[in-house]
Amino acid sequence: MMNSQNVCSAEGRDAPAESRKDFRETIQTEIFVIQSGNKLCRAILSDISISGFKMTSQRSLDPSQPVYIRLPGLQSLGATVKWEGFKDYGCQFIHALNPNVFENLVSKLKTLKNTNE
Repeated sequence: MMNSQNVCSAEGRDAPAESRKDFRETIQTEIFVIQSGNKLCRAILSDISISGFKMTSQRSLDPSQPVYIRLPGLQSLGATVKWEGFKDYGCQFIHALNPNVFENLVSKLKTLKNTNE
């Protein structure tokens, strides 16, 4: 269940987390991201849902171009940038994740995070 915590919206204003359609799992883990014409780079995934994710990337991304991320056990996943702020990007998957795939992915990400600590 979501709480009433505020999140930063594309316009830089605070928006209630309840406005999000899907439950987001908070996770801090390294991922790889690529855009057309760019090299693969590292980013930090900070939350994920069946419909999207938030990441922090040291490389500037072009919001008009799709991004592709690599997550454990899955093929590259395409997403569109819905908002950006400083080095943070809110992205929506081109194809939403199956809820069972999402649960397995979160479990893997948490296991990897605990292993790396």
